[in-house]
Amino acid sequence: MSIIGRLIRFRPRHYLQEAGAITTAPEVPVAGQRAESPSHLTRYMTYAALMGAVPGLLGFGEVIARKSLGASALEVTALTMIAPLGAASSLWWARLMQGRSQGKFILLFGSLGALSVASGMFLSGVGHLLAIWLLYHLFIQALFGQAENRVLQQHTDPRRTGRVYGLAQSLAMGIAGILAFGAGIYMDRVDTGYRHIFLPMALILFGAVYLLGTIPTRRASGDRVELGGRLAYRPVAQMIELLTKRPDFLRFETAFMLYGIAFMMILPVVPLYLVDDLELTYRQIGTAQGAVMKTAMILAIPVCGRFFDRSTPHRMGTLTFWLLATYPLLLLSALLFTGTLRLMAIHTAFAVFGIAMSGVVVLWNLSSIRFSGGEDSNIYQSVHVAATSIRGSFAPLLGLASMSLFGRPVTLAISSALWMLAGLMMIWMRRLDLKRGDYRTLRAQMHPVH
Repeated sequence: MSIIGRLIRFRPRHYLQEAGAITTAPEVPVAGQRAESPSHLTRYMTYAALMGAVPGLLGFGEVIARKSLGASALEVTALTMIAPLGAASSLWWARLMQGRSQGKFILLFGSLGALSVASGMFLSGVGHLLAIWLLYHLFIQALFGQAENRVLQQHTDPRRTGRVYGLAQSLAMGIAGILAFGAGIYMDRVDTGYRHIFLPMALILFGAVYLLGTIPTRRASGDRVELGGRLAYRPVAQMIELLTKRPDFLRFETAFMLYGIAFMMILPVVPLYLVDDLELTYRQIGTAQGAVMKTAMILAIPVCGRFFDRSTPHRMGTLTFWLLATYPLLLLSALLFTGTLRLMAIHTAFAVFGIAMSGVVVLWNLSSIRFSGGEDSNIYQSVHVAATSIRGSFAPLLGLASMSLFGRPVTLAISSALWMLAGLMMIWMRRLDLKRGDYRTLRAQMHPVH
């Protein structure tokens, strides 16, 4: 059968069943098990495919700011800080959804986020781009991550969650790679082509919002939190209570924090390095970040999902961070070459980055399910997501300061060293868990969801 024929006949439910990700389980969980609904998982797979298109296009944000809008290094840094700072709102989203259905939140605020993206058709300056990024990350990125996490927790067998997630992300990465490659070519050929990518992105987002918002989930456990003064401080107090109650989760987040600092330090560095030092075009950047990186992720993320099902978050974190440490060094090696050899070095760097980030994506999205066990993973994931705002408040500025003082190559080397240390810290933190006795197995087990 031809490739086109396979795409036309693609049936998510069929492939999920072949992978063993879904079964014909009863509708009501029994004996501590949860039901797996094929229809809900098929809808989730379609949602993941649509959402995959978004980072494929949003990934050009910093490059558009620099190449087409003339953004300064500080403005590029500010753009990279919006996502982690906006992630802090996940604490409040989690508490607002406590005792409520998440569907209404997704449909309302997700639509507002999609509308903000649509306004990019009239993009004229860096200020407008910053506003789009802010609304998108407040209303979609900070909310959807934990909402998606709850869907996985309630509709998949925990022993196969990584497999389902890996399959969904492979589909998403495939679409992201194709769109990034095509968008890069288009923006090179059309003077204002960077404006034209926003309307298709918004339409795709509306479809994704509808799909995720209509997947039924049980209400989050706990008392409903009403709007008022208590809501302003209670999420932070509950985060502190959770981290005090679960020192093993706190130690894991500490090791993950070091990884995140290194990652965010080079967020403003890499686009400037690609545009100014390596002098790449939109097409070349789109090929590296789209076709090469996403292809690597398509191949690697199902493997990472299966590995997660059979391993622990700490072991996966160590291996992933150490592999990630080679990415900045490979990027630096591109300076030693010109022409085709330089492009080969860049493609190798992004291929390795794609493989490593496959592990990070799985670890990032599923580790909270493993730590929460039978509790609502929404609260754990909100803490995990909100932690990005802490490092996001200073790490990109550290990257800006470092490249201003020492240059972009030195900053890339520093990030490599920090990722090596993050891997070592994962090992050390797990040993502290075992030594002090405040740990769980953190392997996939069946838990009734409260």
